[in-house]
Amino acid sequence: MLEKIFDSPTHRLLGQSMDASVLRNKIIADNISNVDTPHFKRREVVFEENLKKVLQSQKNHVTLKTSSPRHIQVPDGEQPARPEIKVLQDLSYRNDENNVDIDVEMAGMTENKIYYDALAQCMTSEIRLLRMAITGRG
Repeated sequence: MLEKIFDSPTHRLLGQSMDASVLRNKIIADNISNVDTPHFKRREVVFEENLKKVLQSQKNHVTLKTSSPRHIQVPDGEQPARPEIKVLQDLSYRNDENNVDIDVEMAGMTENKIYYDALAQCMTSEIRLLRMAITGRG
């Protein structure tokens, strides 16, 4: 029963976003570690665009709430938003064809950390609200 409580659309969305942020951090760290590798092409994680598509496709989707397992069960049609890793083949400003800019990567890592921290704070607030609802204490 407790698993169902924490399996709300909000929690799934926050969890998917946090997972994508962790993946983005790994990719940025990989880019930074290969800043001096000849012919290395930087990669980036595309998630927000995919999330937007999924959310727009579910915009008019209404889920049914049931109070008994004997009620008609409608399969959950939610498709999770999946992060994609794209290799950027854009122009290189160096002779060795490496296109990693350390300043861009460091700024991206900082932005991603702020994004992850905000998601974690939202998840904490959601769990706090659930605890208050369950225990009846404010």
